[in-house]
Amino acid sequence: MKSSDSTYSICFLQKGFREKRFTPMDVTQHALKQARAHSQIFTQVCEKEALIQANESTQRWRHGTPASELDGIPFAVKDLFDIKGYATTRGSTLYSALSDSTSPQVLALIESGAVLIGKTNLSEFAYSGLGLNPHFGTPTQIYNDNAYITGGSSCGSAAAVLENIVPFTLGTDTAGSIRIPSSYCGLVGFRASRKRYDNRGIAPLSPSLDTTGPIGHCVDDILLVDSVLYSPTEQSAGSSHSGLVFDAQFCQQLPLDCDTRRAFDLSLDALQNAGVAVEDVRLSTLDATLDLIKNIGWLGSIEAYLTYEDLVNTDKLGQVDPLVAQRLAASNQLPATQISYLYQQREKLQQRLSNELAGRAFLMPTTLTTAPLLSQVTQSVESFNEHNINALRLTMIGSYLDCPGIALPNGYNSNGLPTSLLLSQCSGNDDALISLAKTIEPAIASLLIKQSKGNNHG
Repeated sequence: MKSSDSTYSICFLQKGFREKRFTPMDVTQHALKQARAHSQIFTQVCEKEALIQANESTQRWRHGTPASELDGIPFAVKDLFDIKGYATTRGSTLYSALSDSTSPQVLALIESGAVLIGKTNLSEFAYSGLGLNPHFGTPTQIYNDNAYITGGSSCGSAAAVLENIVPFTLGTDTAGSIRIPSSYCGLVGFRASRKRYDNRGIAPLSPSLDTTGPIGHCVDDILLVDSVLYSPTEQSAGSSHSGLVFDAQFCQQLPLDCDTRRAFDLSLDALQNAGVAVEDVRLSTLDATLDLIKNIGWLGSIEAYLTYEDLVNTDKLGQVDPLVAQRLAASNQLPATQISYLYQQREKLQQRLSNELAGRAFLMPTTLTTAPLLSQVTQSVESFNEHNINALRLTMIGSYLDCPGIALPNGYNSNGLPTSLLLSQCSGNDDALISLAKTIEPAIASLLIKQSKGNNHG
């Protein structure tokens, strides 16, 4: 079912169904086989349910009555989403109770005819941007015989798409957990505004920052998934876009690696050459947000401590990944006045960014660097913490300000590792963001075609 010259996308599978080259059952059986073979990517496989769903979908396609454009398309979800009859492990060995209901987002996809293959791996409790997990294994990507991380915390969700097990997955994003693995793996990842989807039935980390979104190969696939998950109750305020900007001063001062910087500059050139106007505008809110996080603290850490406070204060903390445990234990150090200040400043900075953008979207690199080697990240606690901060640095801005964001692959480094471009908007302007992403994607994708990967990805 895979093709050497075709992306394993929703569109590719739809075309195969229509042309009767394969059926949803064929695709599902392939996905289940691959999921079972990649235990470091899948924490649980929903084989029985998937075969039932695939059989029903196959019958609909035979009768020419698919339920939707996602009918028969296999997918997976991060193991934070509840699925009836399965544990929501949170990437941990401490949670084994079976869920008695299914997350509305997962349910909506199943009702559209999509076939749920299983639940994907993550950093324990979703509390890191690197995607390490000592309990279920750590997904990696291989380039020139070296193992690199896939990024986190939605490491398994990205890896499942990267390995062509499924064409799309659902992840969660608190500080960058969709956008970072999408960046490191050369995928398209969408962080939705917090209120866009029904987020019930998902294990929390930081309730005021947690959100979700799909990871896939292209913007069209993101749009198809979004159309199922998003049910607007009123006319969206962001139905059109009015421009695209970047802050040259902000980007210039970032400690980007040379390949990421080069890819960003080439992206700006490609957009200009394609007739897409990109204006250099000073966005002081970006610097102000980074300074606030650096000098005061991160709301996600504070709320993560409150979420797992009962665990931190028991001997069960010893059963948690030590790299996650040390972060949790150190997350309760801010006085109440500073915590209150962080909440107050968030609203002010959101308004400030809105004023500076005036309806426009903005560009920056998604991550400071390409994916680091697994051996570098695991070298020491200090190395883990340093790489984690670097991974999260840029995406935390959008998380704190609730900016919907789409990571778009925009190049490769000399080892074949992907670079990524982050397109963001003000909170609630998701429709405008997706529309603009679809507009600029061809120009950005042209950079991928021009560059030779020169890798041995396996």
